Amino acid sequence: MVTSNKGEQSFSLLKVLPAVFTVSVGMLLTMMDTTIMNVAMPTLQHYFGTSLTTIQWTITAYTLALAAVTPLSGWLSDRLTSKWAFGCAIVVFTIFSLACSLSTSVGMLITFRALQGLAGGIVGPVGMALSWQLIPQDKRGSLMGILGLPLVIAPIAGPILSGWLLQHASWHAIFLINLPVGILALILVVLFIPKIKTEQKDRLDWVGLLLAPAGFLNLLYGIHELGNHAITKLTTGGLIALGLVLLTLFVINELHVKNPLMAIHAFKSFRFSRGMLVSWLNQIILFGATLLVPLFLQTAKGFTALHAGEMIAPQALASFVGMIIGGRLFDKFGVRAAAVPGITMMGIAVYLLSQITSATTTTNLIFMIILLGVGQGMSMMQISTYNLSVAPKTIVTRVTPMVNATQQIVNSLSVVLLTNVLSRNMKYAMNHSTLLNLKDHIIVAYGHTFLVPLGILVVSLLIALTLSKPKSK
Repeated sequence: MVTSNKGEQSFSLLKVLPAVFTVSVGMLLTMMDTTIMNVAMPTLQHYFGTSLTTIQWTITAYTLALAAVTPLSGWLSDRLTSKWAFGCAIVVFTIFSLACSLSTSVGMLITFRALQGLAGGIVGPVGMALSWQLIPQDKRGSLMGILGLPLVIAPIAGPILSGWLLQHASWHAIFLINLPVGILALILVVLFIPKIKTEQKDRLDWVGLLLAPAGFLNLLYGIHELGNHAITKLTTGGLIALGLVLLTLFVINELHVKNPLMAIHAFKSFRFSRGMLVSWLNQIILFGATLLVPLFLQTAKGFTALHAGEMIAPQALASFVGMIIGGRLFDKFGVRAAAVPGITMMGIAVYLLSQITSATTTTNLIFMIILLGVGQGMSMMQISTYNLSVAPKTIVTRVTPMVNATQQIVNSLSVVLLTNVLSRNMKYAMNHSTLLNLKDHIIVAYGHTFLVPLGILVVSLLIALTLSKPKSK
């Protein structure tokens, strides 16, 4: 397990801020790559002359590899030190970004994307744990908010950057853009990431290492297939069931083994469990808004993909403002002071989105998007910081992999849930409209779909009201 070389008494903002910024750059590198790929699908499909189902594996393989390696990240961090694990992961990610750009077949691209994912799965949890170890508790709200920037910037800036690169360069550029960012991140790691002493080099939990990747892979792939096939099909329901069984065995193993890969026992804390539940519910809203708002702008309002991306760009700036406000509220008054107003603002924004009509102006839409962004910024990262704060400090490197792995499952479920609800609402709209009022019915279908995130936010708000400020450690 790990402890910081510096105590909280010797905290220096000038020493810690560059390290936190470095971690943020590394996390942005991996997160941006995922969102850039979403826009590039049609171009890659045309270039390689393959089906959309095949080219989607460039995203699926990356996601599955990410989930498979995440459980190992805590052990690697303790074994190699966080600095080495983080730096090496960035190097590997950058190398395979170059390999992706040089791919001459779709098979090569899928393979290199999977290898990219193996490195990307290390960057997030190790970076989060590293920053948490460096920042004293009374400064975490303000400084950990910097780590939330990739979370809100990537889904918005990624599609815009991808569209620009595809229009003015080629598909190779969406991978080559990672090279300067990766090199910059590596230089920053060498310069600013301090070494963290390792008190104990644990033996690897081999049973957990076998069960966790297999469980997460089966469950995530089953959920992925659920978007296209019935749950009764073997590749959906069967894989989901197998994944759940394997993960159940993994949980049982982790609760009894001496050196677990993931700190499952942290869920024994009611405070931690409540915080994680709020985090999961809010994660559905984040990914739901990222999915539904651009789709609405393109299909119902007739915007181009690039214009839709530009429309939601203010959300990133609003989230940044929200993080600054939320971080200071968190440090001074505790998690509720940031989370409750933030979730409330998100709820108001989603409610307004559920009431959209053909008469809703672009100005009103931008206001809703900004309000949603401020609410996300105030609440998302502060709740994540709270979850780490109430977990024992000695196991933080084993908590962050668990948080990242469960978020992968929640993200996949949110996409399946909201796309299925939208599809049903769209089908109803098509069956109960004419050519003259089809557009109005489509807009109503989107409005009804936003009622699902609204209900989730109500539950999230009620639980957030019960969260208490962690005691000083």
